[in-house]
Amino acid sequence: MANWNGEVASREQIREQKRRAALRVASRLFNEKGYHATSLDQIADQIGVTKTALYYYFRNKEELLYDCLQVSFACGEQARAEAEAMDGTDYERFCHYYRRFTQLAIEQSGAFTTTANIRALPQNMQDALLARRDALHDYMQGLLDGAMDAGNLRRLNPRAATGYFFGSINWMLSWHLEGRGREAGEYDDAEDFSDLVLDQALHGLANRI
Repeated sequence: MANWNGEVASREQIREQKRRAALRVASRLFNEKGYHATSLDQIADQIGVTKTALYYYFRNKEELLYDCLQVSFACGEQARAEAEAMDGTDYERFCHYYRRFTQLAIEQSGAFTTTANIRALPQNMQDALLARRDALHDYMQGLLDGAMDAGNLRRLNPRAATGYFFGSINWMLSWHLEGRGREAGEYDDAEDFSDLVLDQALHGLANRI
């Protein structure tokens, strides 16, 4: 099959582009309205296709949500791979991991990685997603624990701190989705926003005495 020296997208590439476009729209609607309140008809209408056309890419709404959540966890896994490849302290790796996880989740239009979303899926899908979530959670917890041991962060419960940082990624997706920070001129893009939130999370709200 001719590929026009790579100048023209292949059938597989076009299919993947359409699939990713559907995932971005579906993630936005799931995040705005909730999984159960979002129908395939609404997603198809937002994309500008028929519901029948969606079935060419996804067997049902459950698979669509599953794939949206996979986008989110893939962002975390990419951020983890980058952090693991770095030279530096656990604190520096944590900062990179958290910043990039947030940035990529916003840029890739990930779905909220809430327990409610995961539990809406069949057990085999739940198990696969929970395993990925736990691996990312444990990696972050290890970095925070190491940073505390090294004296870069004050001693806290690393599990609770990890829960806070993980939960904040969903909040940041929501804030960015609503566009309030951008409209107020508080940040320009996902990278700028992730830096802003990381600084606030690490340094808190109180003035140092």
